[in-house]
Amino acid sequence: MRTNKFERLRPGEILAERERKSIVYLAFGPLEWHGPHLPFGTDPLAAYSLALMLAEETGGVVMPPVYSGTERECPRDMIAAFGIENPDQYVIGMDTQAVTVPSLYFREEAFAITLREYIRLLVKLQYKLIVLVNGHGAYNQIETVKRLAIEFSAETPSKVIDVFVVLSEEEGGIDPGHATKLETSMVLSQYPEDVDCSVYPPRDVPLKYKDYSIADDSVFQLKPSKDFTVEHDPRDATAELGKSYFKKMVEKYSAQIEDEYRRLL
Repeated sequence: MRTNKFERLRPGEILAERERKSIVYLAFGPLEWHGPHLPFGTDPLAAYSLALMLAEETGGVVMPPVYSGTERECPRDMIAAFGIENPDQYVIGMDTQAVTVPSLYFREEAFAITLREYIRLLVKLQYKLIVLVNGHGAYNQIETVKRLAIEFSAETPSKVIDVFVVLSEEEGGIDPGHATKLETSMVLSQYPEDVDCSVYPPRDVPLKYKDYSIADDSVFQLKPSKDFTVEHDPRDATAELGKSYFKKMVEKYSAQIEDEYRRLL
């Protein structure tokens, strides 16, 4: 196969690849603040990297990444978990007072329409299996993705499934956090030139959640560290950790995708 990137395939190649393996991958996520050290495209780029790796394992083609995602306002208890003094502060997603460039979040209904239209077009292209690769962990985004996957699977000839760029602890995952050690390692493994941890103070200086708008997963579970400082420090990130994490995800998801595809034959 010359390439598995849909946008670079000629019509005859698209048809030949669909005949060989009728699977298409669609990766997406918002352009979002990920601390001062990571690119705004961290979520969709991680999803796209995973989609390309999965296609290498399973066959199929990969659509260009969609830079779209949604978020909701943070409730008072999550504001408090960030260590922010004013519990009435209005915060959407990760956009606390620490951000210097606001995230480009779609409204939930606009994101749903955008994703719906992409899925509709992939159904029109007659793919048997459509794999949605979600790079963003907002609750409302996850629920929207799952709802659309169920709907299109029930109402069209295509089967639609979703995968997420996070593994549980039982599957070998580690604290996913937001712009902390794991996400930084993932970007380092694919786009090292886009990471700059020199923007932070020396390693012996703790990083407070509210000062950089980065957070351990414990913040989202409303169980922050006692002094509201990051425990899974991005300054400890390595490309090797990122590569091993991608490898585990590919092993897990490729097996699931192959099983789903066999059921469609």
